[in-house]
Amino acid sequence: MAVGLAEAGNAIIYRSVPWAHSIFSLKSRSFPKGAIPAHLMKYLFTTEPRSCAAETARLSGTARVHGMNACISKMRKGR
Repeated sequence: MAVGLAEAGNAIIYRSVPWAHSIFSLKSRSFPKGAIPAHLMKYLFTTEPRSCAAETARLSGTARVHGMNACISKMRKGR
């Protein structure tokens, strides 16, 4: 899909894959910067990640990932 001149201000330029014929690729932005698409609203958290990040600050690596997941799951079940 080509990006027209009228939409050039909303285009995203990124480096192409190594096997592409051009140095860069250009695509149109799927939704405005900062906007949250309707189908992703159910994944939007408000305070859970902040409080869980504070709880798991002493952990690192995989232990922190598992701790964050457990903390958020626990908070979401309590709703």
